[in-house]
Amino acid sequence: MRPVKLTMQAFGSYGKRTVIDFEKTNQNLFLITGDTGAGKSTIFDAIVFALYGEASSGINKKDGTELQSQYVGPETEPFVELVFSEATGAEKKTYTVRRVPRHFRPLKRGTGVKEESGSVSLIMPDDSEYPQKETDRKLEEIVGLTKNQFMQVAMIAQGEFMELLRAKSDDKKVIFRKLFHTELYGKIVEELGRRRKGKQQEMGQIRTVCQTETAHVEVPADYEKAEELLTLKKRIVSSDRLSVVDLEEMLTILEELCSTLKERCSTAGKEYREANRLYLEKRDACTAGLQLLRRFQELEQAERELEECRAQEKEIRDAADQIRTISAAYEIQAVYERYMDAERTVKKAERSLAEQEAALPGFSKIYEETKKQAEAANTLLHKEIENYTKVTEKAERALAVFREIRKAEEETASASSAVHRAEKIASEARQNVSQLEENEQKWRSQAEILGQAGLLLERWQGEMDRAAETETDLSSLRTLTRDTDKQKQTADKARLEYAGASSIYEQKNREYENRRRIFLNAQAGFIAREQLRPGRPCPVCGSLEHPRPCQLDEDYQNLSREELDALGEQVSGLRARQEETASAARSAAALLTEKENNLTAEMEKLQRKLAGNVPEETEIPEKLTLGQAEKILLEWKHSLFQKEKGLKEDVQTLKRLQNRLQGIEAEKSELRTAAESAAQKLTEAKALLASCQARRDSLDASREYETEAEARMALSEAKAGKKHAEQNCSAAEEASQKAKSDLENARTLIHRYHAELPGQKKECKERKNTYETAMKEKALTESQWKEQTETRDRTETVRLQEIIDTYNRKKAAAESRRDSAKKETGRKKRPVPEELEAARDQAKERLDTAQKAQEREKAYYRADTEVYQSLKPVMEERKKVMDEHRRLDELYNLLAGNVTGSRMDIETFVQRYYLERILYAANRRFQDMTGGQFELRMFDIEKAGKGKNRGLDLMVYSTVTGKEREVRTLSGGESFMAALSLALGMADQIRAGSASVNLDVMFIDEGFGSLDEHSRDKAVRVLQNMAGDSRMIGIISHVSELKQEIEDQLIVQKDGEGSHVRWQIS
Repeated sequence: MRPVKLTMQAFGSYGKRTVIDFEKTNQNLFLITGDTGAGKSTIFDAIVFALYGEASSGINKKDGTELQSQYVGPETEPFVELVFSEATGAEKKTYTVRRVPRHFRPLKRGTGVKEESGSVSLIMPDDSEYPQKETDRKLEEIVGLTKNQFMQVAMIAQGEFMELLRAKSDDKKVIFRKLFHTELYGKIVEELGRRRKGKQQEMGQIRTVCQTETAHVEVPADYEKAEELLTLKKRIVSSDRLSVVDLEEMLTILEELCSTLKERCSTAGKEYREANRLYLEKRDACTAGLQLLRRFQELEQAERELEECRAQEKEIRDAADQIRTISAAYEIQAVYERYMDAERTVKKAERSLAEQEAALPGFSKIYEETKKQAEAANTLLHKEIENYTKVTEKAERALAVFREIRKAEEETASASSAVHRAEKIASEARQNVSQLEENEQKWRSQAEILGQAGLLLERWQGEMDRAAETETDLSSLRTLTRDTDKQKQTADKARLEYAGASSIYEQKNREYENRRRIFLNAQAGFIAREQLRPGRPCPVCGSLEHPRPCQLDEDYQNLSREELDALGEQVSGLRARQEETASAARSAAALLTEKENNLTAEMEKLQRKLAGNVPEETEIPEKLTLGQAEKILLEWKHSLFQKEKGLKEDVQTLKRLQNRLQGIEAEKSELRTAAESAAQKLTEAKALLASCQARRDSLDASREYETEAEARMALSEAKAGKKHAEQNCSAAEEASQKAKSDLENARTLIHRYHAELPGQKKECKERKNTYETAMKEKALTESQWKEQTETRDRTETVRLQEIIDTYNRKKAAAESRRDSAKKETGRKKRPVPEELEAARDQAKERLDTAQKAQEREKAYYRADTEVYQSLKPVMEERKKVMDEHRRLDELYNLLAGNVTGSRMDIETFVQRYYLERILYAANRRFQDMTGGQFELRMFDIEKAGKGKNRGLDLMVYSTVTGKEREVRTLSGGESFMAALSLALGMADQIRAGSASVNLDVMFIDEGFGSLDEHSRDKAVRVLQNMAGDSRMIGIISHVSELKQEIEDQLIVQKDGEGSHVRWQIS
């Protein structure tokens, strides 16, 4: 990717349209020069914005309205257009990307501004436009780099690589992870940690199972190792960590106990079976004796019941005689009832026959009379019907005439009403035309007054939008204030932690130095004192007498080299802690300063926005506070809300007036047409009224009755006469038919009675003979059987029979029990139940005791066997889990850098590979720039993991001294050259790692001011060699000496109209 042409308008400090043609240069290395703040870095910002929609570095991100230039009005649309080429082999393709940031534009109507959203377009090599939604992804695909990678490869920004050069390993690791995608190795460590934790949880579960099962161990009190086993059980259950030795000892003792319990269960079982046999024997003997006793008792009871039966024999015979007498009486009564029914039937038939024969002449006479009456009524009815027909025809004609007259009167009245309505409508139509003309004049006057309502409402809406935006800014400012306060607390805490760590380190360091000095000073005397012997020369002074040998202070008499070294390591750790807290405090303070600066800038920005938007009468304090801003915004919004209702009502009123006036001419034409139509209809209504009145007069002359009521009265009287005749005729017919029916019914009954009476009399005689025969057979007279049926109920035979049946059953049962009991008792002796029960209960007590003993031993054996069988496989599983956990733990600690003396994690180790390649490329430039004096090296891998992870720390090797030292000891110029070399090396590595990347551009922003002339010359030569034939390198700097070394220059100047550029070509 190589820039061809860059066009900027209303972007940053560039107000007017500015075009930079990068193909004008004769050399690939050129200088972008100008005063500080002239707009040099903005050129690179524009390139990055065109490609990625975001400008500047990661520290000071800008986008949206922040990029809109303040040097031109909002009517000038801001945009950046970049034409760049991309070489694919020998083929070179040209792309054009145009990006418009989010910006403010003036309202189309009225004053004020409105925010417009951003847009982007990409013109492909074939002049087609790529879909806008996919443009950002396509641009990243063409360049082959993300925005962060592009910033690292194409731009060496002020100070950023200096920070990377001096950053700690952990900070470098985060940067390299994004650039070289090494997060996989961190995920490997995380996965190992999860698996390791899972195995720890499994071990915890196994410990819980072991402790739970051990708690279930039951120990008999009489077991010889009971005390030892209970102590072991308590130790295992209450232990925080599982002891393999205790568990193995528990399994050994538990196995012995289970064997002992098994033998005890067998002995208890034998005792239980013997006790059970004896109990069953005594129980059966007791049961048999009690059954025999019950047989003796049953024999005695049966004898008593048979004696009672013999006493009831006479009573039972009397009851049987009574049953026979009562049954015979009721049988005779049934035959007697049939006889009496037949006799009553004969008497009733004879009586009815006599009544019908006596009534027959009367029925015949009545029939003749009613027949004549019916004939006379029918003749009268025919006359009334003939009269009714005549009167009806005349009355209907008259009523039809009256209806026509009434209709004519209604039509006349309707026509008259129509005339009145037509006159009213015509009058109203004339008034409507006049009223509409008056309203038109009034509406046009009101519409002219409210003509600016829409514009005023748009202005008000613009103010509301700006107020809402200001409220959003205020909310962001609140968040920034809270973040700043929170960062201040963090910075204070970091400063206190540093003070504490520094105090502890200084105290411990003084103690270490004091002990070290005493140790070294006393070492010689201590050695000599140990070798002093009477009469032998002192190894230090040579004296043969030793009156005052070296004496150590009591506190340091036991001081050894090992203790001193341990104290030294402790001091080193505290020093590292001091450095960490110092770094944290510096970072927190720097971040606090940045947040405070951002807060101040945002507050000033808010103050400017409020000053440019709120009403003029609102006073803005010179030092605006958050509370004052909230109060001003609230008052501003309150004033806007007060305007809202009136403006909206005016707009609605104007719309209504415009809508009415829009069709006013057509409405007036319609009203005039309606007035003319109303006048025509009035003439037609008057003509219709005259026609209706003439027709009504003609009908009045053709009436047959004077009034309609008179016609209706004649019709009603004719209808009443006809109805009366019909009723009389109908009544006469009904009376004739009834008389005829009575006559025929009498004749039918007489005939039937004559036919049925002989048979009924014969049946009555036969039933009488049957009754008399029954009394003879039952040997009862009529008075006797009637006395029985009257005094005794038939159901009494059932009661008497039940008494007899109960007696018979009782007697039979007693005889059966007596015979059975005699058979079973025979000559046996009557048993004594108390003796049998006592023997059975004694055997039962022995059985219960044996059963409890057996169950107790079985419970012990079952519980302890289950525990043993559960613990034994768990021990085997625990060994397997412990082996897996040990392997995972060792691998995790090794790859995570948690091993003492090896604190470097695997991701750092992998990143050292990339860093090594970066340093290889960087040292070629660094050695050229420094004349071979310096070389960047990684921290020695043997020491990089000791104490803390320093795997990505950089050292500088001096070929002059032959020693390594920390990179932070380089001077400012040396540090710039090292940072520049590191950036160039990193760019080479990123390019090499992305096959699709063909980046032929690089910008270097400042830093040359820290170099002397010799170093600057070397740095420029290195960059010229890098540029070669294809790579374009732009140096952004205000250092005047570079103008003499780099011939092609893009000169940036700034005045009251913004930034301007011009090429100065060699």
